[in-house]
Amino acid sequence: MRAPVILGGLILASLAASSAQAQSSVDYKIQARCLAVYEAAAGAVEDSGGDKALVKSFDRNRERTALALAARRDLPAGTNPAALQSAAADKLEGLGVEALVTEAKACDQTLGY
Repeated sequence: MRAPVILGGLILASLAASSAQAQSSVDYKIQARCLAVYEAAAGAVEDSGGDKALVKSFDRNRERTALALAARRDLPAGTNPAALQSAAADKLEGLGVEALVTEAKACDQTLGY
């Protein structure tokens, strides 16, 4: 009985490790930008009364990206990912829902989601 549980846990651990490795190969600036994109897209879709599943997907991807960025150990000294995210958010202001959703889907492809 324990063998399937242990095997399932090993599979999940290896999937998480491969996801973290894939995320670490992505530039941290892209991750910070995508965090801003996911947040803006989720807010815009939610405010327009859009698809709740899409909002949930963007929120989940934002959380995954935030964890991957926080776990990075290769950031240059003095790098502030929050400042990068804030600058990216400023550039997104004024974009419509469709443009933000398109940007978020582009982030999905870039980050491998």
